[in-house]
Amino acid sequence: MGIIVESNNEKNKLQERIASDLREKAQSSTPRRGRPDFIEDSEYTKHMRKTSRFSWFWFILIILAALSLIVIFVLK
Repeated sequence: MGIIVESNNEKNKLQERIASDLREKAQSSTPRRGRPDFIEDSEYTKHMRKTSRFSWFWFILIILAALSLIVIFVLK
């Protein structure tokens, strides 16, 4: 029984050490406090445009493609 208790104590110490290391890494990797990190602020989305007024056209094309697949495979 003494060996198991000793083993658990060593395991607890190791777990505590790992947890403290992870806490330190999490605190050091937090973003800057002054400015929130939104996706709209990133360089990747800087030159992208929102959906244009022709998005209805793509919606209709997708519906027509689905209907044609239904006609081909179901009503054959």
